[in-house]
Parts: sequence; structure tokens; C-alpha cells
Amino acid sequence: MRSLILVLCLFGILGCSTRKLETGYNYTPLGDTPAKRRGYYADPFSPEARLAQQERTTDLESRRAVPGQ
Repeated sequence: MRSLILVLCLFGILGCSTRKLETGYNYTPLGDTPAKRRGYYADPFSPEARLAQQERTTDLESRRAVPGQ
């Protein structure tokens, strides 16, 4: 009985571990823009990395509370 439960758990974990679906569609995580995703894999001083950093700073500035407003 334990081995059956272990095998079923392993099948569940292995079957759900990839981000590519059976149809071939590769989904992207929610909350990241395409520029941020490209920035993850870009060289530190490439245009893609600069654009991702610029998006991060503008996102943080928009969340920052401004005194008096």
C-alpha cells in the first residue's frame, strides 16, 4: 500500500513539474512583463537588461508613497 501511494505521488510530481503543456504551449508566470523576462537571461549590460532595470525602477517609484499627496 505504501509503495502504491509513493508511486502515485511520484507520478503526480513528475507530471506537473514542467512548464510546457502537452500541446506544446509554454506558459509564462503571471506578473512579469516580457522585458523583465528577457532581463532574467540577458547579460548585465545588454539593452534588454537595462530595459528590465528601468521597468523595475519605474514600478518601484510608482508604488512609493509621496508625502503630501
